[in-house]
Amino acid sequence: MKKILSFIVILALSLSPITAALASIEDEYEWNGLSILITDMDVNPTFDHGNKTDDECAVILSATVPVEAFEDGDPVRELFNHAILTDGDGAVYRLRGAGVDEKKGHLFLFYYIAKGVDADTLIFQFAPAMEQSVPAEYVGEWFGSAGGIDLTFRVNADGTGVYTFEQSGYFERYDFTLTVESESFSVEIPQDNQLGIVSCEGTYAYADGVMTLDIETTFAGGRVFSYTMPCERVD
Repeated sequence: MKKILSFIVILALSLSPITAALASIEDEYEWNGLSILITDMDVNPTFDHGNKTDDECAVILSATVPVEAFEDGDPVRELFNHAILTDGDGAVYRLRGAGVDEKKGHLFLFYYIAKGVDADTLIFQFAPAMEQSVPAEYVGEWFGSAGGIDLTFRVNADGTGVYTFEQSGYFERYDFTLTVESESFSVEIPQDNQLGIVSCEGTYAYADGVMTLDIETTFAGGRVFSYTMPCERVD
């Protein structure tokens, strides 16, 4: 494992937490025999680990785990697969990234919460891992850039995800679903979207660590915009 890791791990919102929350985030927790001590919580409106929207605010948890836990990275990665925050209204906030200092046993957990949420109501706890339905090599964050378009997308273990499209100052961010059987994907486009998009879908191909997307966007007037985007994993 690298000394500093940064990756996106996503948990299903529909899953209910299985570990009772403690009274304060700054406390000691146990996860499958791994002890984690959260030492600090920082609410930072300007920090952006990637794909933060204007309506979100970053929360950074500082924590320590036994140094020997890094001798086998699996327990730490499993922790990342389950760690969530919930607020007083029951909203669930997924882990968006993490930093690791193996020599000191330090962890930095990054979350985005909705602006206006009282940070004092946040609770740290654990949820079940989502069911794996796509190959492990697909899971994570990807980035591609071509023809003035920057495309970032994140694939979850269950085949759902979020993509971000940027071009000439225009920005859109929507959910999508990837289907392994047909090697295709479809994007959930809201009806009131800014450009009058009717649908966005396509196919993908994975080879040698590169995921290539063939994307077709259809607009209300009948115009179709198609392009191909090779993407590489973001470490």
